Amino acid sequence: MSPDDRLESATDANDETLEWLSLAGDGTDAGETIRWRGGPRIQTAYPWVGLAAAGVVAALAAVVLELLPVVALAGVPLPALVAFWALASVSRTEYVVTDRRIAIRRGVLGVDVDTVGLERVQNTAVSQHAIARVVGYGTVTIEAASGATFAFRNVEEFDAVHDRLEDQRHGGRTADLPGSVEEWEAILAEVRGWRRALER
Repeated sequence: MSPDDRLESATDANDETLEWLSLAGDGTDAGETIRWRGGPRIQTAYPWVGLAAAGVVAALAAVVLELLPVVALAGVPLPALVAFWALASVSRTEYVVTDRRIAIRRGVLGVDVDTVGLERVQNTAVSQHAIARVVGYGTVTIEAASGATFAFRNVEEFDAVHDRLEDQRHGGRTADLPGSVEEWEAILAEVRGWRRALER
């Protein structure tokens, strides 16, 4: 299966609307279409959940063994809150690639949305740390012409997302231009003819 096929099969992106991102053209055939949407793997929050569980068990054991006073149990909700925040942060992060731009939604209590047009994308890269390589996820980093950096962190199908962005960065910019390749080649030939005439 090609990267494009895997990317298209990763989700039925166009079956759902995005509440946090307005698509140009209201989803009509001539409008902006979603090519891919996803988010970080929920498993990336599990270490925080594990640490929180270990902290709660350690606090309870310390109280039972009388190493800490009972009042120390008042701090038990703190690690649980950290675990909840990590889970909520991962589950409320979403990445979208349309045929015109990329968008990232983040935020637990509020919503923060960052977008950049595909024509502004200068470079993309893929990275994986050791655990991500074993488990099968990675991060796609996107550098914009403005100098801003965007990252699709800990996503599955990261290689297919990267390949699609690279294809659109190199060849997709002309997709929104009116006319066919032949028409543009004819215009180029006409301009070259004018230039030769002016140089005589």
